[in-house]
Amino acid sequence: MIARFCIQEKTGVSTAIPCSLEKFNEMLDSERVKTICARIAKTIDDEQRSKLKRQLPGFCWHAQRFEDDKRKATGAVPSGLAMLDVDHVADPHAWFSAWYKPEYDAWLKEKRVAYIGITPSTKGLRIVGEMQDGETIPEAQARIAQEFNIENYDAVTKDYARLSFVSPREYVLYMDEQVLFFQSEEEAEHHANNGAEVHKEPAAPEIPDRNANPEWDAALKGDAQIAGAEELCFKGIPYSEIVDQLMTSIGSNGGAVQGERNTVYFSLANYMRYICDFDAALMLRVLPDFGLAVEERKQAINSAIGRPRKASFPGILQAAIAMCEREYCSDGVLKERASEMAMPALPKLLQIICRRLPEEYRPAMVIASLPVLGTLATRIRFEYLDRQVQSLSFFSCITAPAASGKSFIRKPIDLLLTPINEQDQIEREKEQAYKEALRASKNSKNQPRDPRACPRNNGVAISIAKLLQLLTYSEGKHLIGIGEEMDTLVKSERAGVWSQKSDIYRLAFDNAEYGQAYMSDASFSAHIAVYYNLLMTGTPNSMKRFFKDLENGLATRVCFAQLPDTSFSEIPVFAPYSDAEREEIIRWARVLDTEQGMVSCPQVGKVIGEWLEAKRQQAIDADSHAADTLRRRSAVIGFRAGMLCWLLEGHKWTKTVGEFAEWVAEYVFRNQMELWGEQMEQELTSNLEVSTERGAASSLLDLLGKEFTTGDLIKLRAKKGQSVKNSAVGMVLNRWKKTGRIEKIGEGKWRKL
Repeated sequence: MIARFCIQEKTGVSTAIPCSLEKFNEMLDSERVKTICARIAKTIDDEQRSKLKRQLPGFCWHAQRFEDDKRKATGAVPSGLAMLDVDHVADPHAWFSAWYKPEYDAWLKEKRVAYIGITPSTKGLRIVGEMQDGETIPEAQARIAQEFNIENYDAVTKDYARLSFVSPREYVLYMDEQVLFFQSEEEAEHHANNGAEVHKEPAAPEIPDRNANPEWDAALKGDAQIAGAEELCFKGIPYSEIVDQLMTSIGSNGGAVQGERNTVYFSLANYMRYICDFDAALMLRVLPDFGLAVEERKQAINSAIGRPRKASFPGILQAAIAMCEREYCSDGVLKERASEMAMPALPKLLQIICRRLPEEYRPAMVIASLPVLGTLATRIRFEYLDRQVQSLSFFSCITAPAASGKSFIRKPIDLLLTPINEQDQIEREKEQAYKEALRASKNSKNQPRDPRACPRNNGVAISIAKLLQLLTYSEGKHLIGIGEEMDTLVKSERAGVWSQKSDIYRLAFDNAEYGQAYMSDASFSAHIAVYYNLLMTGTPNSMKRFFKDLENGLATRVCFAQLPDTSFSEIPVFAPYSDAEREEIIRWARVLDTEQGMVSCPQVGKVIGEWLEAKRQQAIDADSHAADTLRRRSAVIGFRAGMLCWLLEGHKWTKTVGEFAEWVAEYVFRNQMELWGEQMEQELTSNLEVSTERGAASSLLDLLGKEFTTGDLIKLRAKKGQSVKNSAVGMVLNRWKKTGRIEKIGEGKWRKL
C-alpha cells in the first residue's frame, strides 16, 4: 500500500511527511496518544484541553505530500480525500451505534468512506471519504454530510494543509484501508491529477549553505523523525514542551507570524541554549522552524550562542521548566493530577447536591461534604484493615484564588447541617439559661446544675478550654468546625494557642485521647477521646501559612480539593436548589443523623486494600518516601468515604460504593502529592541523601532492562537528578531485592523477577 495522506509527528514544527500504513497503525496504538487523549477527555478547562491537543501528532488527510515536506497549502499535492468534522456531538459512540448496521458495510464501500472516528475531545466526529472526480473539498464535504444526514459541520476545514489531531484506536468507529491508502502508483497519480488544482508560490532562490557541516546535516535529516528520541528531552521533559511554555511567556503562544518569525526564533534560541549545552546542532533540531530558511535559522542560533552567558538559567526559562514539571514526571510520563480525574458514580444524596453545580466544582463539593456527613453519622463505628475501630472523621480543605467562588459550598452545607443546627439551637438555649441562673444565684448556696449543653457546630474561633469542655460533654459525638477563611485559624498561631490546637486536630483523625489539667477551677481540665471534624476554605497562600510545618503530620490527614482558577473567566453560575431538592437533602441528613452501631462491609476493605498495594508498588519502584507515606493516610480516608457511601446506599454493597471509595483515596493522594510531595520527599529523605522526584510516583524499575547492572541504575538515577551515592543506590537495590522484584545474578548484575 502507498501512502495517501501525510502526518506531522512533532509538535511545533511545520514538517509533514507521507504516512505509511505502518506509521498509521503506530500512531493509533501509541501509548502517548492514548495518555494525552485520556487526559483531554477528563479535562474541563478549554485552554488546558487545547494545550493538550497541541501535544498530539496530526494527520493531513487532504494532502498526499508537500513540497519539501513543509505543511503549506501552496505546496500540497491533493490526496483525493475529504475530511468532514462534526462538532458538539454529545455521545459519538451512541450516534454511530444508532446509525450503523452490518448491512451498511457494502454501502460504505460503495461510497468510498475511508474512516469514521471520534475526535480527541470525545465530543466530535471525523468522517473521511474519497472525493469524486472534479470535486472540490467543500463540495465533497457537503456531499458526505448529505449522505450521512448531517446538517451542521465545520465548514472551515477545507485547507489542504489542515491538521487533524490523532485519536487512539479505541476512538476509531470504522476504517477501510483500501480507501485510506493507494493500491498502486497509477491510482496515486490519478487522484493527484484530478484533485482541485493548487497554485504554488514561486520557489524562493536557494541560499547556499556556507556553514555546512555533518552535525548540521544530521540535525536536518532527523528533523522530521525525532519525536520521542531520548536525547531530545531535558531532565525527561520533551524540549517541545519547554518551547511551548517559553512561547506563552514571550507572548507568542499562537505561533510566529510573517514579520516576527526571525525575532521569535532568536528569542527562543537565546533561552534554549542554556538547556541544549550551547549545542547548535541540537538547537536546530528542537526549535520550531516557523517556515524560516535553514540559513536564517543557523544564523539566529549562532548569534544567540555567541551572546554573553549568565551564571544561572534566566528566570523566564526556570519558570517554563517549572510549569512543564507540573505536567511531566522526570521520566517523561504524563503526571496524574486530581483535577483531571473523572467523577465516580455518586450516591443519590451527593447526586442531588452536585446537580446544580458547574462540573468543575463537583469534586470539591464532594470533598467538602465529607466532614459534615461524617458528623451526621457520628454514632457509626467500623474496623479498618488493621482491625482498629474507626469513625467517620474527616478534615477537608478547599483552596482557590481570591474571589473564585469558594463560598459555593455554603448553601448545600447549611442544608446538610439542618439536624445539627436544630439541636444546637436547643443546646444553646439550655446553655444560656444555665448562665443566667448562675448569675442569679451567684451568692447562693444552691447553685444550678450544669446541663452539660453541647452545641456541636461552633466554628473554628474557639478556645482550647471551651473545645475540650464540649468534647467532654459530647460523649463521643463529633463536633464540627467550619472556617470559610483559613486565615482565622492562622491568627490562632499568632495568639499562641496553635500548638495545642494542632495537637487536637491531629489526634482527632484517629479519635485518640487529648487531655489537660489545671490547678485553677477557672479553666477546664479533662482527658477525653477527640471526635472532631473540620472543613476549611482559603486561598493557596493562606493554606501554605496554615500548613507550613509538614513534620507535624496534619497536612497528610487532610482531604485537599483545588478549585480551577477563574481569572478572566465568566462568573460561574450556581443554580439554586428547588424546594423538592432542598427537602430531599434535609431528609437524607436526618436519616444519617439516626444511623448508629458497629457496621461492616468487607468489599470496601478489599477495594482499598488493592489500591493501597498498587500504590505501595508504585512507591517502591520510584523510591518515593512521600508517596509511601501519603498513600497510607489516603487509604484510610478512602475507606471511611466508602463506608459513608455504603450507608447512603442503604447499607448495601454496590458498584457505586467501590468506585467512590477508590476515587476519594486516589483524589486525596494526587492532591497531597501535587501540593506537598516534593517538600515531603526532601524532608523524609534528607538524611538518606536521596533527591526528590516531583509529583506523583513513576517507575524506576520499569525503565531498566530485564537484566541490568548497578551502573545502569546509577546512570538512570543521574539522568533523573537523583543521588548516585552508594547509600542511596544500595538502599533502592536492597528494597527491590527484599520485596522479590529482583535477584542478583553476578557482581553488580541483577535480573527482574
